Amino acid sequence: MRSALGESMTHRFDLNSPANIADPYPSYARLRAEAPVYHSAEPELWIVSRYADVRTVLRDPERFSSEVGGLESDPFNPGLDLPKWLTGILSRISAVRVLLTSDPPDHTILRRKVGRAFTPRRMAAWEPRIRAITARLVDDMLAVDRSADLVRDLASPLPTTVIAELLGVPTERNDDFKRWSDDLINGLLTGGPRIPMFRSAIAISWFFLRTIRHRRRDPGDDLISLLITGDGDEALTQWELVTFCILLLAAGNETTTNLIANAMLAVFDRPALRQQLCANPELAAAVIAEALRFDGPGQGLMRVTRTEVTLSDTVIPAGAYVIPLLGSANRDPEHWPDPDEFLLNRPNINEHLAFGSGIHYCIGNALARIEATAALEEIARRLPDIAPSAPPTRIASPVLRGLRTQPITFTRNKIPAQ
Repeated sequence: MRSALGESMTHRFDLNSPANIADPYPSYARLRAEAPVYHSAEPELWIVSRYADVRTVLRDPERFSSEVGGLESDPFNPGLDLPKWLTGILSRISAVRVLLTSDPPDHTILRRKVGRAFTPRRMAAWEPRIRAITARLVDDMLAVDRSADLVRDLASPLPTTVIAELLGVPTERNDDFKRWSDDLINGLLTGGPRIPMFRSAIAISWFFLRTIRHRRRDPGDDLISLLITGDGDEALTQWELVTFCILLLAAGNETTTNLIANAMLAVFDRPALRQQLCANPELAAAVIAEALRFDGPGQGLMRVTRTEVTLSDTVIPAGAYVIPLLGSANRDPEHWPDPDEFLLNRPNINEHLAFGSGIHYCIGNALARIEATAALEEIARRLPDIAPSAPPTRIASPVLRGLRTQPITFTRNKIPAQ
């Protein structure tokens, strides 16, 4: 059997090191070559890096469970220390079914219930509205005489606005939505602030509780109204509805924002690619597809083994916490030719794992693709000379890969939306 500790590696792999957060891909390459199943002692984790193994973990919920409750500390933010009052509350609501951290049969019921709200047909029907929102945001960037920022002015408000409209939230609450989402995500990052996270968690839960009660009395054509219907086991409880809405807001916003930012970083770094995109904005969908593989917004997930498992000749004990590295799998040369090159129209591009795989494949993937594609197309058509005006600020997380800021410059010729 292979050594799980990766004894041939010259340095210990630190998931949360600044170097890894800045550019994890060289470390991923060493893991794949020298310790494809790496055992970290502090925190106690098993890190899986090869495409075949990562895909196995994602597609085998019987051996690799998503019910990861009980972990004493957050491996993605080792300094996060939850107060006793909060852990007490969390333990009392631990029975609430959450799509992201549930296994069959609960996951099957939840997925069937919420899945009908995220069908490709329903998401495609939203595309004209998404494009209109994107065009308005670019209008604002062109009209306001101030320094622009890709994240602040486009990548971040786009998914916030779309999700708020999906949920039927009044426009005047968009700023609250954005603040709540940012506080929840920031509190989970390395060194992130805790108090704003707790306050926003309470505020957003109370907001959705009141909204759900109102929709039960007076349903509309929004997503919440659609989700409150159902009988028996297929009916979502009030707290299941609340947790799903919070998940959609936080995860949906963060993923799409980071996807747009990462795709534009790739474009900025490749003048020939930018020239191609500006000449043919319809290439935006292909750029987004490759950006998902090349530098995806989610770098890793968490699973726990139900039984002893062997991967790449390494034995992982039962009850072990496992991190399948999506970002590493998507750069594995055993699966991808020239994995460190950004290439359009890869023949097997749909095999990337940026949205996961198996029963937990991201339910909002179609929405994220539409939003990100609309953003890049609008940029290509109306901001053809867009360029960074200062270095970006990266998110301090080993699993959320994206930017907090990216100052940009462009010529303020008001090219009309099409």
